[in-house]
Amino acid sequence: MRRLGTFFLLLVVVSLSLAAVTLPREETVYIAGALWGPATTWNLYAAQSTWGTDQFLFLPAFQYDLGRDAWIPVIAEKYEFVNSTTVRIYIRKEAKWSDGRDITSEDFMYTFQLTKELGIGPGAGWENYIDSINRIGAKVVEFKAKTKPLNYFQFLSYALGAQPMPKHVYEGLKAKKINIGDWANDKPSEQVVSGPYKIYFYTPDIVVYQRIDNWWGKDIFGLPRPKYIAHVIYKDNPAATLAIERGDVDWAGLFIPSVWEMWQKKNLPVGTWYKSKPYFLPDGVGFVYLNNTKPGLSDPAVRKAIAYAIPYDDMLEKAYFGYGSQAHPSFVIDLFEPNKQYINYDLWKKTFGTADGRPEYDLDKAKKILDEAGYKVGKDGIRVGPDGKRLSYTISVPYGWTDWMMMCELIAKSLKQIGIEVTTEFPDFSVWADRMTKGTFDMIISWSVGPSFDHPFNIYRFVLDKRLSAPVGEVTWAGDWERYDNDEIVKLLDTAVSTLDPTVRKNAYFRIQEIIAKDMPSIPAFYTAHWYEYSTKYWVNWPNQDRPYWFRPAPWHADTWPVLFGISPAKNPQPIPKWLETTDKGGIEIPTSKIFKDLQSAKK
Repeated sequence: MRRLGTFFLLLVVVSLSLAAVTLPREETVYIAGALWGPATTWNLYAAQSTWGTDQFLFLPAFQYDLGRDAWIPVIAEKYEFVNSTTVRIYIRKEAKWSDGRDITSEDFMYTFQLTKELGIGPGAGWENYIDSINRIGAKVVEFKAKTKPLNYFQFLSYALGAQPMPKHVYEGLKAKKINIGDWANDKPSEQVVSGPYKIYFYTPDIVVYQRIDNWWGKDIFGLPRPKYIAHVIYKDNPAATLAIERGDVDWAGLFIPSVWEMWQKKNLPVGTWYKSKPYFLPDGVGFVYLNNTKPGLSDPAVRKAIAYAIPYDDMLEKAYFGYGSQAHPSFVIDLFEPNKQYINYDLWKKTFGTADGRPEYDLDKAKKILDEAGYKVGKDGIRVGPDGKRLSYTISVPYGWTDWMMMCELIAKSLKQIGIEVTTEFPDFSVWADRMTKGTFDMIISWSVGPSFDHPFNIYRFVLDKRLSAPVGEVTWAGDWERYDNDEIVKLLDTAVSTLDPTVRKNAYFRIQEIIAKDMPSIPAFYTAHWYEYSTKYWVNWPNQDRPYWFRPAPWHADTWPVLFGISPAKNPQPIPKWLETTDKGGIEIPTSKIFKDLQSAKK
């Protein structure tokens, strides 16, 4: 998450001492870093909804658990595969809206149809992968997958992860001729939710949620431990950081320079996911994208030489405070155990000659590759290709992204040592984004995608799928910014998500990695950080490397609600709920492997 505070008006922070008069401190979790401007709307059909709407107010049928690669039955109690392309979701009999009405199959169907009608909302894009949604009974809804294309991961994501909205509320808006997109849903007494919290009050300086103590799920999950969740809106990161140091913030998702000084020098009860480097979980993969249509950069030999000449360690230490680690060249985020099965370690060890297959910073190897490919060093020290063109480029990120700006400077300096001239350029975001999406850049540092249920398919598709691309000069936000063109990749991606055979899927990913090793379309350089800090002054049991019960710990993440069931007051510590385990360990989470086995055994 970028430093969002720079994009919003600076706001005067509300006095925490005043807020504490209203809210009992030891029953309230104070948050920073998830909201940087005034609240707008608590309506997921609006263009932008306020933090908390996705996190605590509306829950899904099943919640995906990244750390265990498993699914928590939340609003649903179970699923049933009618055949290999049809799943029925059984809604819990206990599941009710906060106004006491049952959550039904009609709510699920209405939600998806309204999303399709408005083009925004929960389950946006479902019609690309779901053929139909049908009512089987009041508490049973059926999802049928599209078979052209058939994508089991998207099918399951939309079906199991379906997030229903209250049909009776939205129909009421239509009856009153209220524009749904403009509806704020900001009246606490009228708000209807499925989750365990709703609005208590809000001002331009603070948003507060109150626990629903008669929440329908309390006999299944218990109640979340904090009675109140309060997000004070700070003017910027330094102000929020000072609040953490004072003990006024319990849970944060901030970029904090030298965060380790909080406990090493200031002896504060503050923690991050890891006790030492990289401190934070990965939130995605930061790439050095190389425009495959540019002379020189269109040559895999040049791209591979660049992979050896990127100063990974220096970038992470000097520019990123050690808050990440070098990404794996397979594109797969290997810091999550379930992902490792999809990495062809033998291939990468052979390719780069290292223990884990990561390329080392080696300027001599880079020079040798360029020498053998016929790129001769000119009198000015810059190499010239067989076509007579100098290897001269620009590398850019938006102005103000200081960590990535420093990375660009370090890369440019390093590439000059192997005979590639690189000039750094830091335009406004709009100019930079225009070049990125139109494919007119030379080299950029930019994001890709993060860990998810369909990883590594999601990152291979985003970075390599030519179907997401557009001709140079035409805008695409979807992906393939480097304009990589490979028909075999397209076939392999379709194979990986349309098969129920794990061996076939794994072999498809392994073959994609063979192509990456040969072509090196762009360089996965580092894992971006999942900003997350916590204080144990008032609340304990925060998830971390020693208590890894939830791998989406940042307060700004949409899937973060289980954290509130795991933490407990410092003066009254409670155990982490047992339901936050897989079924084989006494919990209720269903492993993804079992879901695919059930799919395999379903009728054809």
